[in-house]
Amino acid sequence: MDDTLTALSGKSIEGLIEYVGLRETINHAADALQKSQNGGDIPDKKQFARTISAVTSTTITLGESGWFKIATVFMPQSTSTAVIKLYGGSGFNVGSFEQSTISELVLRAGNGSPVGITATLWKRSPNGVLECAWINTSGDNYDIYVRINQYAYWLIAQYDYTGNANVTLYNAPEYSETKPANATNGQTYTLYNSMMKPTAGDVEALSVNGGRLNGALGIGTDNVLGGSSIVFGDNDTGFKQNG
Repeated sequence: MDDTLTALSGKSIEGLIEYVGLRETINHAADALQKSQNGGDIPDKKQFARTISAVTSTTITLGESGWFKIATVFMPQSTSTAVIKLYGGSGFNVGSFEQSTISELVLRAGNGSPVGITATLWKRSPNGVLECAWINTSGDNYDIYVRINQYAYWLIAQYDYTGNANVTLYNAPEYSETKPANATNGQTYTLYNSMMKPTAGDVEALSVNGGRLNGALGIGTDNVLGGSSIVFGDNDTGFKQNG
């Protein structure tokens, strides 16, 4: 004990720290996260979410009817992928189930010949995102735009991207009543469901309620009469207008 006191006497605080071997402990403590911050003291929250394989999520509001610059992406060629998913839609009325929808954007970079990206929107409801577009701002950087109707307040936005890409999503996106003049149109695909049913024309079918058939029809056989005709049995037996 006397030897310890002798060794400690006259030492500075730094000297005491070194003597008792606390330097490494203190250095680690300086980098420690405080649980009372609930993750608020993580320097790069987006990278942290990717490290633990979590989906990055935020909230956005798209108040008016029109176009919004929802994100800026960095997408190298050959290739990279990014996805943006929105939960919720335009309007918030009890009993209007179509307002509780999901809209998905999938972005995919090309192979460098030509240079660019492809953007697709997968639509489930008329109250979700209606169209998408993009503008190449420089190099592999693109601004992503979506069109939606009014009252799209407090939507949940989730996004992810491959390790060579990056997505910056905007909480309060820049608004434009019309699509920017130099924007490139994306492709919208409708995911038909019990709410958004395809028409007979969408699937090239004849409605049970009647409709128009353009061209020749063969029942159980090929039609060789052509024109506006119906054949059955033999391929040249049937009815033909003016025939």
